[in-house]
Amino acid sequence: MLLRLRSRDGLERIQVDDGSTLGGLKLAIQDKLGVPLEDMLLSKDPQLLTSKEPSSFTDMQGDTASLQQLGVQHGDMVFLLYHFEREVAPAVKKADWEKRPFGAHMDVAALVAAQTRIERQDAPHAASASFDFAAANAFQGYVSSAIAFSIKRGGILYGTVDDEGQVQVHAIYEPPQQGSADSLSLERGTEEEALADFIAVRLGWRKVGWIFAQSTKEREFIMSSEEICQMAAVQDEMGEHAVTAVVATWPGEDGQPEVHYEVFQVSDQCVQLWKQGWFQQQEEPGGTSTLRNPQDPKDATPVIVAGKDVGELDNDYFLVPVAVKDHEGPLENKFPVENRLLPQGLAELKSHLQARRSAPYWARIADFHLLLFLARQPNLSEAEIGLLADAARDKAAVPEGFQIIIDSMAGL
Repeated sequence: MLLRLRSRDGLERIQVDDGSTLGGLKLAIQDKLGVPLEDMLLSKDPQLLTSKEPSSFTDMQGDTASLQQLGVQHGDMVFLLYHFEREVAPAVKKADWEKRPFGAHMDVAALVAAQTRIERQDAPHAASASFDFAAANAFQGYVSSAIAFSIKRGGILYGTVDDEGQVQVHAIYEPPQQGSADSLSLERGTEEEALADFIAVRLGWRKVGWIFAQSTKEREFIMSSEEICQMAAVQDEMGEHAVTAVVATWPGEDGQPEVHYEVFQVSDQCVQLWKQGWFQQQEEPGGTSTLRNPQDPKDATPVIVAGKDVGELDNDYFLVPVAVKDHEGPLENKFPVENRLLPQGLAELKSHLQARRSAPYWARIADFHLLLFLARQPNLSEAEIGLLADAARDKAAVPEGFQIIIDSMAGL
């Protein structure tokens, strides 16, 4: 059983026997990482690493309990808290310039690097990220059944952020996109996205992040360099509370794939480095980022990480995990989603309305994807779509004229 172990010093992997107990896992951690058993607290809750009361995390206690009994399976993330001071060697590939000691020849470029100290961020700006379970299932179901995780797939998250920084995702808009096993490009700034923004605003929502599904192509890292840069770009565009949701498959105990949702942010410093041009784009996405001085991109000048000079940095160093929750949102997410291989047309509109014929008309159209579909039809103006969104938001009566137009479009 291979587990992912996250602590304040980064992400590491540890292997234990399939039938291992919690005590066996702790011994393996002590042997591999040198953390004393008495200074070790484990949990599946990412809040362990930032909590002021770590003793309240009791989900992984009882050394004789099996990991299976504790709900820990192959590929799971386990969070580890300790106060022991470790010396963690940075995950870097040796380059020619690393053969000389840092500071042996201190030129201007080295001085710039000496001032660029990469710091780990302990806590995310987003206190948590809660997903409308119907929206999450619609996204997960499509990548599982229609494309079988063979390529990457993504979408834009719409919802709200409260005063405590808790993000609620009520809908996932899937723009036109190009995806492969390694890479994903969303078509942004389109007329359709502007309509999605307009509807979201009328519903009282805004963009709160993005989501993507990783392919089943084997990889030894959580985030590629491309993904780290995309995350930084999203946080720069949408604000410090913007989150990134990652959907991936891991083999379960029975060998069958299991779908996992994880949510992250990148550190504020990562966003700043991205804006300043420090990230070197790589042809092959990998688990490390090459940092280059934007003043001289040809020079792979080192930066300081954990007191050492490096030119390639483990991408996990930038990641900050966010707690994941679910909820039932204010609107449905049952209408076919846009820009998929599956049909979304007038026949689907008719079927959707007929299935809800006994409901008030506002409830029949209270679906983000249905409203977006109607907004793309020539029969209704943007102002009229706004009024329909208002009715869905307020659970108010829909004027009869609008009902006649929509029903006639659907052939009812």
